[in-house]
Amino acid sequence: MLLRRAALLALTAVCLPVPVAAAQAPKGDWTFIRADGYRHYACRDKVKNDWVVRTATSWGNRRDDVEKYELQTYTALARGSDDNVPEQANGKTWSGGYARTVLRDARLTDRLWMQIAVYGPAEPWSDGFTVRRLKRC
Repeated sequence: MLLRRAALLALTAVCLPVPVAAAQAPKGDWTFIRADGYRHYACRDKVKNDWVVRTATSWGNRRDDVEKYELQTYTALARGSDDNVPEQANGKTWSGGYARTVLRDARLTDRLWMQIAVYGPAEPWSDGFTVRRLKRC
């Protein structure tokens, strides 16, 4: 019971909004994707004629939570439906206040999903952000 309460408390703390000033986009051109208590950004880049999606999640003023609970980010590309996830990654390392991932072989019609990996995967196709809408890195 105590473990359940601790997990619920951690989940609640993760989902609280973060003030905008506390979590800015990394340097460069980034598209704001969403906030789930943390702020998620992404951009697309062309590498050897293929699109890649670069992501960055800011810990804002939640560094203590990130370190205490060893939080990670989860990113995924969905292609055509939630069931077709050709690329996904976890950002396990936080550097300079950001956890970053790179998703390769992206298509402009793919949908990007980003979240803190504390709770289960969402529906990246229906909830995601199309790669075409991302700023170029």
